[in-house]
Amino acid sequence: MIPDLTLSLLLIFSPALAGVLVIFVPGTGAIAHWLGAAASAVSVFCAIQLGLVGGSETVLAAQWVKALEIDISFRINPLTLSLAGMVAGIGAIILHYCGHYFAPGQKRDRVIATLSLFESAMLGVVLSDNLYLIFIFWELTGLCSFFLIATDSDKDPDAPLAAKQALLVTVGGGLPMLIGFIYLASMTGTASLAQLAANPPPPDIALVALAFILPGVLTKSAQFPFHFWLPGAMAAPTPISAYLHSATMVKAGVILLLFLYPVLGESWLWHTALIPLGAVTMLWGSFQALRQDDIKILMAWSTVAQLGLLVTAIGIGSPLSIRGAVMHLFAHAFFKAALFLVVGIVYHETHTRLLSKLGGMRTVMPLLAVACAACAASMAGAPPFAGFLSKEIILEAGFGSWGWARIVSLAAITLGSIGTVWYSARFYIGIFEGEQRSDDARHAHKPAVSFESGTVFLALLTVGIGFAAGWFGDTILNPAVTTLSRAEAAAGHLALWHGVNVPLITSITILSAGFLLHRRAGLKPLAGSGFGTDASVLFEQFQDGCKSVGSWLNRYLSAANPSWYFAAAIIAGFAGAIVGIPSYPYEFSMGELPIAAWMVIAVQALSIAGIFSVRSRLARALLLSAVGFSTAVLYRIFRAPDLVLTQVLVEILLTVFLVLSIRFLPRSTGTVWPRNPVAIPARTLLSLAAGAGAAAVALAMFAIPRDTRLADYFFRAAPEISQGNNIVNVIIVDVRGIDTLMEVMVIVVAVLGVAGLIRHRELPVEETPE
Repeated sequence: MIPDLTLSLLLIFSPALAGVLVIFVPGTGAIAHWLGAAASAVSVFCAIQLGLVGGSETVLAAQWVKALEIDISFRINPLTLSLAGMVAGIGAIILHYCGHYFAPGQKRDRVIATLSLFESAMLGVVLSDNLYLIFIFWELTGLCSFFLIATDSDKDPDAPLAAKQALLVTVGGGLPMLIGFIYLASMTGTASLAQLAANPPPPDIALVALAFILPGVLTKSAQFPFHFWLPGAMAAPTPISAYLHSATMVKAGVILLLFLYPVLGESWLWHTALIPLGAVTMLWGSFQALRQDDIKILMAWSTVAQLGLLVTAIGIGSPLSIRGAVMHLFAHAFFKAALFLVVGIVYHETHTRLLSKLGGMRTVMPLLAVACAACAASMAGAPPFAGFLSKEIILEAGFGSWGWARIVSLAAITLGSIGTVWYSARFYIGIFEGEQRSDDARHAHKPAVSFESGTVFLALLTVGIGFAAGWFGDTILNPAVTTLSRAEAAAGHLALWHGVNVPLITSITILSAGFLLHRRAGLKPLAGSGFGTDASVLFEQFQDGCKSVGSWLNRYLSAANPSWYFAAAIIAGFAGAIVGIPSYPYEFSMGELPIAAWMVIAVQALSIAGIFSVRSRLARALLLSAVGFSTAVLYRIFRAPDLVLTQVLVEILLTVFLVLSIRFLPRSTGTVWPRNPVAIPARTLLSLAAGAGAAAVALAMFAIPRDTRLADYFFRAAPEISQGNNIVNVIIVDVRGIDTLMEVMVIVVAVLGVAGLIRHRELPVEETPE
């Protein structure tokens, strides 16, 4: 258990430690990229060691908040370790690449440090077992992404806007997801993913939980209609885009869906929501990718399309489709990270990202051209590469589905894949083949071999997985898939050749159609509607509309009569109670109150009546205090000395505060009652309704049968846990310690306010005009 825990913590936090060293230790900037890559390599080593040792399914580090089921615990199984190795391995390549892409300086150090912190957060998402811990790491990835997207804000005015948009969209989706986590944990009694997968919740609970969790998943994975933030995030430098927005962060939503498949996969909402949204996202992403001349934006939209394919496959929900999704998760991470690195190298050497200005780079960068060809072919789903294996499995799963799901998923996968072949061919041929179409291309420099090494390594992985499909399937894919309890039936032999079958014929048709369309259309961007590119504009307009509404409310309410605020507070506070007043079971006997209590109530009634009749502000304040002090007497009659003390102290402070406030208020010669004849009956009716509602709720409480479980617990726990016999004091000090601290802070602020009034100079007298 101890080795598993040590390796788990080292796996997650090694990159973060490297990031902290880069930021705070002088002299590490020169080796920052080597330090970050080495820390990522340590994480890969820990993942391999945990896989070889065959550690526990769940490793508990500490019980953080036991009462809320918040534990620092990690899941150690083939799926999580494979994903962690993928995240850390690509992280090592990207961090090494940053050392060549960025010039030495503070910006490079800041990017490498933040990328390292992001890597640790993403590893936390992958390995955490507790839902709340997953959410914490989930939000940390979004926070790091915000700073990384804004890296070039000093020279790109769109970068801060893109960073803010990405943060608002993903965090906005994360809030309902947290509600879903809380609901799922509270209704099932556990926040452990391993326990939830072993004992899935009932269908009604799964439906509600999934409805709240989906917004977080869909926003993070850039699914329609939240897809627009991902192309905008391309304002980040290319190494950041290669890591966050192709290989890791956008995969967080897909990874969470895989983790939740054994828990919520049986809900009808799973198929109904994921298949259509994934299908639309894939088709729209492919269409938009064909419209781009900027190769980086083209890759961004292709990522949107590939994420749509993944969500569609997971939405089908069969064991085979889950197997295809896991396979494509790995294949896409390798070929898409490599293709983004190609974009960065080409831009670094030519200073342009436009297809219309590139071409002929194969003669300048032959090694990069071969690596790009392999990765583009894998993205297109061509054999013998990794992308072909995953597309075959997903197509087979689509043919094996039923009803509308079969029609929608197959149509989207087929049409979207044709578009994928089209823009993959356009990407590679437009950059590396043909003539050089601009001076930038003609003056391109040959990149250093070390600069190309990461891309070449990822391309070799893409090719190697294809040729070693059997080994990859038996060693990594099958153990990972069988971790998902409902996908155990999908384990099988992975191979390039399964004979002539329907998926193979479909793949050949897709490849042929996509390539023929490219030959017919050439390198020119596809013409069409630009509606999809305006989604970010619509989002900004939505934000501006919210600001306008807020400004309008502030303008009309900031100077409003305080009575409007009191009325709104009363209505909001008692609206729910007043609706149910007729159904309350009332049970109240007039003879239950002692004579002393009736005398105190009479004093309170007279004091309240006096508040409405006297003209002096000081007299009203004193009468209001009389109501408060008489309430303390009621507490004494009913034997509640602690409440008596609290009420008396509060009333003393309130009386002093009111008296001092009145001293410095301008004198008024106006009448007590407003001159508007409608205001008097309106206020009277509102006051009577509020009083009657509060009284009805209080009376109804007497008819509710008493549940003594909480009281019995405090009577038993107070002496044992807190060594105290006064139950009220134990609750205030131990159970509600933070709340009591905040109440003390309120009193301190009130004291400071009173001191300020005492020291304040007297204001001039103002006469109210007649």
